[in-house]
Amino acid sequence: MYSESLQKLLAEFVEAHRVRHMANATIDGRRRAMEVFFQRLAETGVEDIRAVTRQHVRDHQAWLMSQEKYCIHTVHLHMIGIRRLFEHLENTDAILLNPCVGLRLPKLPDRLPRNVLTLSEVKAVLKQPDTQTARGIRDRALLEMFYSTGLRVGEMAALTVHDVDPRNGLVRVNKGKGGKDRVVPMGGTACQYALEYLKEVRSKWTADNREERAFWLASVRPHRPIARQLIMVMVKNYGQAAGLAKRITSHTWRHTWRHTWRHTWRHTCATHMIANGSDVHYVQRLLGHRQLETTQIYTRVAAADLKAAYRTAGPKTETDTAPLPVNARVRPPYVYKNKMPAPVPAKASQGKEP
Repeated sequence: MYSESLQKLLAEFVEAHRVRHMANATIDGRRRAMEVFFQRLAETGVEDIRAVTRQHVRDHQAWLMSQEKYCIHTVHLHMIGIRRLFEHLENTDAILLNPCVGLRLPKLPDRLPRNVLTLSEVKAVLKQPDTQTARGIRDRALLEMFYSTGLRVGEMAALTVHDVDPRNGLVRVNKGKGGKDRVVPMGGTACQYALEYLKEVRSKWTADNREERAFWLASVRPHRPIARQLIMVMVKNYGQAAGLAKRITSHTWRHTWRHTWRHTWRHTCATHMIANGSDVHYVQRLLGHRQLETTQIYTRVAAADLKAAYRTAGPKTETDTAPLPVNARVRPPYVYKNKMPAPVPAKASQGKEP
């Protein structure tokens, strides 16, 4: 076990995250990363954070990379947490030198978003809820809002009645990722079902508890606020009911129900907007991305879809439809030399010059 000074430092670091309204998942991840780091420091005999050198940090990164239970993304998150710790200590004058300055993090693989739904698949999933029932109206409104706004599952579960304005087509996200607020637009169909849910369903579910402020409520008594885990299961079940081969969860519409990608709706919303000509800066504001590079990945997805469509429906030459034999010799194109033509002599004038 590491020293009491490191334990106190960890508690202060976690509290600093809470003051900044960081997400609980981020705080828990940083805490676990620090616990592993401090345990490694204790094993090497380091009890004072001021004694940590750059070599200690590099050795810890190398140790993480050698552990099979840590993938490259987990190692990257651990090292980001350590970097934030020493930035916090430097800003509070707890240390004089930051050992993480100039530290190179492990390079993450460049991957495109997976499980992006096509328009026909989106329609198939949206038709699954039975809108003749109260639960079906709620689920259809939730799916429509996922596709229309691209909210994260945690942001969707945290919505209150004061955050959703279906008449004006706006949704306010409070304390999203990074503790940031933003306002995003909502499409006409999503507004229609959200308004129906408010009038026909939620008003009845809250008849005995008018103080309830959560927007999404459970369909069974006593109609408590719906948990994010239940939203993930619900969206996944509707995707399976639609007969989709893709593994769908709430973010289809980031990881899963274990290995299922739960950003599918979010990826789908962004990709369809880019494919339909929306400016990438608007999509960045909609999704709440801090850096434009994060949003630009969806332009690559749209370009990949365009390329696939071109292969199947684009104009084809004879060489496209009838490939050459394996041993066929392809003649290189002839390069013509740019020769200037010889000047044409002027004809002699028939008359006398004046």
